Amino acid sequence: MLRTLAIHRQIDGHPTITALVVYNIQAFCGQSAMFKINQIFKHHHDLKPLLQEADDRQQLQQCWAAVAPELSRLSHVLALHDGALTIAVQSGAVASRIRLMETQLLQKIRDFCQNSRKIKGLNLNAIKVKVQVKSRPQSKHKRIKAPSNHALNTLETYANEANNPALTAALRHFIDQQRDD
Repeated sequence: MLRTLAIHRQIDGHPTITALVVYNIQAFCGQSAMFKINQIFKHHHDLKPLLQEADDRQQLQQCWAAVAPELSRLSHVLALHDGALTIAVQSGAVASRIRLMETQLLQKIRDFCQNSRKIKGLNLNAIKVKVQVKSRPQSKHKRIKAPSNHALNTLETYANEANNPALTAALRHFIDQQRDD
């Protein structure tokens, strides 16, 4: 599974999130497009460190997914700074679980890094957890479609056969309103 990485940097005084674009291109265009973009990033002096940081973060995410697969579905790696791995989670419950398991997770990560060729020498001494609740877009109220003529005719037939005067009146009122619209 490929996660989108957003790394904020300033290039020529302007903030940018170039890594986000790179990894989205890989997801949608395939390896050949990614190879070409990697070549551009590797040969541009401002973009090369950005690409390295994105690759490092992706390797940390892969490590996190291997060490804590059930937790990695509900979280992702944000950063590694001064020996502290910062993990973003979707809820307080997941954050509490990671905090309770911190020592075991640190040991698993160290063991994983010793066996990994890419992440050797990772000096990790803490896990920080940040809760980032996903904002939900406002739900769009679906407009109820008007009943078809066939449905209205069926309701009218039932209204004529109903033995309940209140139900008959309500059905006739509803049918009249729907036919007027």
